Amino acid sequence: MRSLVVLQSVLLLLMAVSPAPSDGQSFRLGSSDEWQASQQRHAPFHTIRETNDTRPEPSTEMSRDGEYGPAREIKRFTGPTIQLRGSAEQIGLDSRVLASALEVKFLQDFAFLQGNFAFDKTYETWEIGLFDCEAWTVGLTYPIAFHLQCVAGSMDEPRHWRYATLGYGPKDKIAETIRKALDSIIIEYASFIRKAHSKKDGGT
Repeated sequence: MRSLVVLQSVLLLLMAVSPAPSDGQSFRLGSSDEWQASQQRHAPFHTIRETNDTRPEPSTEMSRDGEYGPAREIKRFTGPTIQLRGSAEQIGLDSRVLASALEVKFLQDFAFLQGNFAFDKTYETWEIGLFDCEAWTVGLTYPIAFHLQCVAGSMDEPRHWRYATLGYGPKDKIAETIRKALDSIIIEYASFIRKAHSKKDGGT
């Protein structure tokens, strides 16, 4: 409950300092200078950066037991999931649409590991990967603030890897922005898994 209050406070502050939108304005991310204090107090794995387009640039944080750790042993992923929180459904976000797009993108970028989410044999729990996301939004009219976080890992350590971003903007851009953010996160995690497997295989 405390984390929810903190998140809502940060998002509301982000909305409060934003300017009124111009025609066709896209979602933007706050600058790192604006949010340095908030990161230190409330969200150690959030990085808010200024961008010139709608592509978010979130940060990653690995668990302290090693950069790659259990990721080296993952051989198969279950289907990725996304949960909507806050005002997300009220402003028109559809979890089924986002989940479908998430699955397609995931299989595209994890083609080196699997072509579908079926299990053709029995795997150990540490060999099964999970990828779960949550999208929070605050507000019903401009500015809509959002927080998107994905966590991933094996069934034994499902939160070994985390990736998150904050942003705000007009209502009609949020679905596109969140889809692009999810694409960015999947690309980042696929790269991480590739590197983890190369380390296991003796690569550098």
